[in-house]
Amino acid sequence: RWHPIEGPPYIREKLPGADPDPDSREGLLYFSPMVFRQANYEGFGEIAKQVREVIPNGSKVCELYAGVGLLGLSALLHHGKMAEEYDDPDGGIQWLRCSDENPENARCFERAVSSMPMKITGRSPKQLQKDNGKKGKRTRKNYKGK
Repeated sequence: RWHPIEGPPYIREKLPGADPDPDSREGLLYFSPMVFRQANYEGFGEIAKQVREVIPNGSKVCELYAGVGLLGLSALLHHGKMAEEYDDPDGGIQWLRCSDENPENARCFERAVSSMPMKITGRSPKQLQKDNGKKGKRTRKNYKGK
């Protein structure tokens, strides 16, 4: 077990495609000491960009072994911004499900979704499904479109 001595319980990094303004809190990823973070985050951001651009508008997305949900959340943010830019009420992703066995990933995912504009997620942070799975059980993190 780890025990925090000082500092925040999470570090935050911008989701690929989020507002680059350092003062903006839109589209943040959260990482606790109990989750995996890619060593080459910038390189993985390029992979996320390529993945989100090949996902068709209106898709239902299920990301398996998602970790904190970087690929799915990146696609959600990208498609939500595109729908807003082109004033397309039916645009965006229909729903996003990210699945991973580490229950700490679900907490990080929930924090990330709550950092995204409600017009993109379609729900307020209190509406997020919470599955505080027990150790060894599969946890699911869900986003369901408007």
